[in-house]
Amino acid sequence: MRYQGSRYTGTEVIEPINGQGEHPRVLAPRRIAPPPGVLEYVVLEGERLDHLAHRFYGDPKKYWLLLDANPGVLNPFELLRPGQRIRVPANQVLGP
Repeated sequence: MRYQGSRYTGTEVIEPINGQGEHPRVLAPRRIAPPPGVLEYVVLEGERLDHLAHRFYGDPKKYWLLLDANPGVLNPFELLRPGQRIRVPANQVLGP
């Protein structure tokens, strides 16, 4: 089940064969297109991805928009560094 506005909206469901010969239903890998309307932002002391998502999109759960726009730069398991430059794409996701 995917909620409205999910990053997985429109992602195909596939049934690959796993190591046990079963066919679990999973989402196909997403193709991430370069985002239009990108702003460069310099991270300040103490900021987190959810803080920035709230500031730029009004919803802290949309932190993944920042992650998708900064592959190889941002890691969801690491803290942001003050002075770090990141790309902030326009919000193209409608709904919650």
